[in-house]
Amino acid sequence: MKRIIVSLLMGISVWGTVSAQQNDPVLMTIDDEQVTKSEFEQIFWKNKKEKTATKDELDEYIELFKKFKLKVKAAEDAGLDTSAKFKNELAGYKAQLERPYLVDTTLNEALIEEAYYRTQNEVRASHILIKLPKEATPKDTLEAYNKIMKIKKDIENGKITFAEAAVKFSEDPSAKQNKGDLGYFTAFRMVYPFENAAYNTKVGEISEPFRTQFGYHIVRTEDLRKGRGKVKVAHIMVRVKEDLPEVEKENLKKKAEEIFQKLQEGADFAELAREYSDDRNSARKGGEIGWINTGETFKEFDDAAFGLKENNQISKPVKTPVGWHIIKRLDYKPVGSLEEMRSELKHKIQRDVRSQQTRVKFINNLKKEYGFVENRALLFDIYNKKDINPNEELFSFAGKSYKVGEFIEFLSRGRNKSMSFDEINKIYEQYAANKLIAYEKTQLEKKYPEFKALLKEYRDGILLFDITDKMVWSKAVKDTAGLELYYDANKGKYMWPDRVEGKIFSSNNKKIIKKAYKLAKKGKIANDSIVNYLNQSSQLNVKLESGTFEKEKHPYLKNQSWKKGVNKPVLIGEKYVFVIVDKELPKQPKKLSEAKGMITADYQDYLEKEWLKELEKKHKIVVNEEVLYSIIK
Repeated sequence: MKRIIVSLLMGISVWGTVSAQQNDPVLMTIDDEQVTKSEFEQIFWKNKKEKTATKDELDEYIELFKKFKLKVKAAEDAGLDTSAKFKNELAGYKAQLERPYLVDTTLNEALIEEAYYRTQNEVRASHILIKLPKEATPKDTLEAYNKIMKIKKDIENGKITFAEAAVKFSEDPSAKQNKGDLGYFTAFRMVYPFENAAYNTKVGEISEPFRTQFGYHIVRTEDLRKGRGKVKVAHIMVRVKEDLPEVEKENLKKKAEEIFQKLQEGADFAELAREYSDDRNSARKGGEIGWINTGETFKEFDDAAFGLKENNQISKPVKTPVGWHIIKRLDYKPVGSLEEMRSELKHKIQRDVRSQQTRVKFINNLKKEYGFVENRALLFDIYNKKDINPNEELFSFAGKSYKVGEFIEFLSRGRNKSMSFDEINKIYEQYAANKLIAYEKTQLEKKYPEFKALLKEYRDGILLFDITDKMVWSKAVKDTAGLELYYDANKGKYMWPDRVEGKIFSSNNKKIIKKAYKLAKKGKIANDSIVNYLNQSSQLNVKLESGTFEKEKHPYLKNQSWKKGVNKPVLIGEKYVFVIVDKELPKQPKKLSEAKGMITADYQDYLEKEWLKELEKKHKIVVNEEVLYSIIK
């Protein structure tokens, strides 16, 4: 949450690179602190599409800028920039910002091209898994490897089919149902070693055993096809829980079929989604769930969605593990060009394990740049447990020397067992790489002005968040007495409109609604039972809504004169409706508890305005208008 807010604050409150040019005039002073023209220009141009400036725009932005500077200064005056919490948080953001600068860009380009090919082409693969924990002993590792090798040989020798072996031997729980077949997928859908095996194995052939975090796998590549791009869809979902009785499951299936029949007869998809779909998030948007790619949904849903060939085409009800879906295609996009997808692919690579390859090459580049020199012979002495002078140099770079004694001490931390030479060598490689990376981090602000500017943005953004939280957001939540006083003074702003507490019955069928009315009028059976009774022949016969409703917002209450008790049915639009009014609630102020979120937000706005007034009185701000308006030119 905080990261999102900081990012949003960046959009309106923070500037980029601070110019150090000699001819950078002072635009504004806050007490004795000078603010240059370039600092203001960074935020001004960063948030403008057009590269022209007007006096009104500059006047508006300078006010925002002044408020921002006052808040950051308040945070500094409060010592928030010296707290351990702030330093730790900034260090966390800094670590994130450093990542793009600590990889090899040429290898990164190769990974982008590889990922693009695998986005263009979808692979279908089957696999068999023998589980193996990361910390497995050499004995257990060998045993798992031999087991999967035997399975592979038996398949290749015709003793058993791949599908039979998957069912019999695979420790992937899904293998019992799918016989090892994982369907089609593209880049980033599987862990990288698995993705590599699937794409690098010829269709119809079986890969050599390979290890992932889950254990040992063998993969058979079943097919390779052109990527299907992505499709934008809406759906109407009838949820079916697995533990329901079969009779209820059958009723839900009928409900889906009846909704589909209505669509065939010309009913509006969005309206039916809003009325009947059990996926309430999408129902509010007429069933729309947005864009989907291959492998992102259930296979049955995936195949049905991509099987629709025209926009506005609607599928028959499709069964998935969560229920029935009627899918409507809204739009379609083929796989974009490399340039169109470059930014998206680059972002995915940075978050993926494949980015580690770029780190290895980057370390080698650093070694060349900083004149890395090493004495690897000392590693043999360590392995052979010879007496070594701890001050002897193990490696050096950029004028810094690292002694073998420091590495021996690092090597012994938490390790009681004897190590092989390969283990010592591997630890040394990591140790030297970490030292190089640590040094490179100290140079980033010198080498990359944009990194320095971005780090400052995050620094000021965190301070802005923390001081605003302290003076406004958390204060409003904790200050219950102040909140109550604010509510009492502004009670008239928070009003309930005229409301009705009761039940609303609706139906497309006049006879059905009359039956429901008669049963409700008698009052001998519960309202839910009335619905169940009348919906035996169709789940869409009658609908019941219960609760408290605002008259002007509900289509069946607006402009109607319903009286207390059970009212006679009337035709409203295309629906027959009757209402049971239990209680009429006239216009009245909301209680504090009923509108606390809205009242708290308004109280926060009030606190912020009062706080800014105090800051403006406390600090002297002078704006050089000549410098400000020179931006127009």
